[in-house]
Amino acid sequence: MRKSSSPGTASVKYDKNDLQAILKVLQPDFKRIIKEGVLEYGQMGARLLYELLMAAEVTTLCGEPYERNSGRQGSRWGSEPGKARAGGGKTTVERPRVRTSNGESEIPLESYEALNKTELLTEALLARLLAGVSTRRYSSTIDKSLRKGGVSRSSISRAAISATKPMVDEFFKRKLNQLHLVVLLLDGVNIGGKQMIVCIGIDSNGRKHLVGVRLGATENYVVCRDLIQDMKERGLSEDSPYLFVIDGSKSLASAIKTAFGDHTAIQRCQEHKIRNVQGYLPHKEREAMRSKLQAAYSQKTERGASKRLEKIRLELSVSSPQAEKALVEGLHETLTVHRLEIKGMLRTALRTTNIIESAFSSARRYMGRVTHFTSEAQRERWAIRSLIETERHFRTVKGHRQLSQLQEKLKQLIVPVQAAKATVRADGGTWPC
Repeated sequence: MRKSSSPGTASVKYDKNDLQAILKVLQPDFKRIIKEGVLEYGQMGARLLYELLMAAEVTTLCGEPYERNSGRQGSRWGSEPGKARAGGGKTTVERPRVRTSNGESEIPLESYEALNKTELLTEALLARLLAGVSTRRYSSTIDKSLRKGGVSRSSISRAAISATKPMVDEFFKRKLNQLHLVVLLLDGVNIGGKQMIVCIGIDSNGRKHLVGVRLGATENYVVCRDLIQDMKERGLSEDSPYLFVIDGSKSLASAIKTAFGDHTAIQRCQEHKIRNVQGYLPHKEREAMRSKLQAAYSQKTERGASKRLEKIRLELSVSSPQAEKALVEGLHETLTVHRLEIKGMLRTALRTTNIIESAFSSARRYMGRVTHFTSEAQRERWAIRSLIETERHFRTVKGHRQLSQLQEKLKQLIVPVQAAKATVRADGGTWPC
C-alpha cells in the first residue's frame, strides 16, 4: 500500500496483494450489500477506516500486541464507545484507550482528536445552510446512519453560530489600505425589517471587494456616517480620490460630503432617478418617460445629456410639477459619469447601483427563506455570512481597463463648493441640487 503520486490528493493506491489481503479480512457479501444499500456500506467502511487509523496510532505508542518492548510510551487499556465527525454529522466508533507505561495517566490519541475537529462539521454545515437548507431539515440531508449524532435543530443552530462568529469578526477587522480602491458603491437593503447599508469597493484592477456593512433602523445620516468612519479607521484614505456610486439617498450623499468634502465625485443611480420620476406619472405615461430618460442618459457627453434632460423638464413642468421636482433634485450628480468622460462598458457598470443590487440578490438566495430573526446579532451574522459567500463569486467589473483613466480624471476633478451645488443648464439657467 502506498500514497498516490497525483499532486494535491490524499488517496492511497493498492497493489494486488494488498487488495486480496483486505478482501480476505472483510469478506464482503456484494449481493447483500447491493440489495441493502451501497452508500450505507460505504459509511461502515468510513468507520472502519477511522478505527484503523486509531489502531495504527496505538501500535506506534504501544508496539505490537503482546510484544516485549521496554521503550514503549504506553500500554493498551481497553476501549470505549466514541464519536467521529463525518459527512456533516457524527458517527459512532470504537475508541481505543492508552495509558502511560506506569498507568498513572491516559495518553490522548491525536487521531481521535483530529476526527472530532469542529472544521469537519463546519464546512459541510455551512455548505448546506448557504444552499438554503434550514436547521429543521438539516438532518434529512445527511446519511441515515448519521442522523442521530449531533444533528438536532438546536445542535446545528449552535454549530452555525460557532462557525459564523469568527467569520464575522474577521470581516470587521479587514484592512482596506492595501486594496487601492477607485470606486465605492453604497446602497441599503432590508434585512428582516432593519436597514443594512453595504459598501462594495472596486480596485484599480476591476476586482470587487465587500468593504463595509452597518445595520440600522433606517438608511439615515448617522448610520451612513458611522459606516464611512468605520471604513476610514480600517484604512480607507481621506486623501485618495474616489467615485462614489449611490442610490438617491440624501443621507448617503450628505455623509460622503461630510467625510470627504463637497468636491467628492458622487454618481447617483440613473435607474433610481428614472423610477422616482415615473412614480409621479400615470401608469400609461411611465414607459414613454422611461424611454425618454434612458435616451437622455445614453448621450455621449454631459452637454448632450443636459439638453435632453432640459427638454424633458420643460414637458414635466406643464404636465406634472411633482415629477419635474423629482427629476431636478440631485440631477447634477446623475451625470458624473458623463463629466468624468467614462465610456463604454465601464459607464454602463457605474451609471447605476446594479453591481451592489446584484450582490444583494445573491445574498438573499444564500439566506433562503429566513425572515424571522431573534436578535440583531443573528440578523447581522446571516447577512454578512451570505455577503461573504457572494463575494467569493464576484467577477471583474466590465470595462476595468478604463479605471486607470478614471483615477486620473478623479485627481483632476476639483469642483468649487458653489459649483457643486448647481450646474449650468443647456438654456443658461441652473439645475438645483
